[in-house]
Amino acid sequence: MASSALSLLSGVAAAAAGLAGDKLAKNGTVPGLDLASIVPALLGKAGGSGGLLAGLASAAAKSGLLDPKNLGSLAELAGTLLSAKAGTAVKKAGTGGIPGLAAAIAGGSGSGTDLGKIAALAAGLAKSAKSPKDISGLAADLGKTLSGQFGVSLNAPAAAVKGLGSLLGGDTKAALFQAVLKGLV
Repeated sequence: MASSALSLLSGVAAAAAGLAGDKLAKNGTVPGLDLASIVPALLGKAGGSGGLLAGLASAAAKSGLLDPKNLGSLAELAGTLLSAKAGTAVKKAGTGGIPGLAAAIAGGSGSGTDLGKIAALAAGLAKSAKSPKDISGLAADLGKTLSGQFGVSLNAPAAAVKGLGSLLGGDTKAALFQAVLKGLV
């Protein structure tokens, strides 16, 4: 589940970028949404949450596991944050709209090509929105769909998700990323 958790978080970041109108690099990198800083923040290192996850993040930071060069370790940490039911992505993959975007995220591999497709799907949905508030609503619906139909859940307190604001800044893409995550808590 660890690598698929990182793929899910990458997919959410790609969808947020697409909804915000940003294009992804061919390698799937989402500028401004660095999972090497987001995952520890959600675990409590920078998000202000306490308890077992904060202790785990602290130990991981001291041991050097959070070094961006150690993506395998980052995937393991992401695996403690995110869980999903197996097999549901395939059943829903043929649908369009928010369910189709959620299926692409839930069934994605985290590769640059997959993330580019997710961003393109999200950008297409964003074109149908009449206002920035509608786009925020799409992001919230995406989180709820990932949770309700695909069993994706974020094992981080809402305070940790809210605390990402100071880490990510106030741009539209970061706000949309947080809106999706709030639907998973």
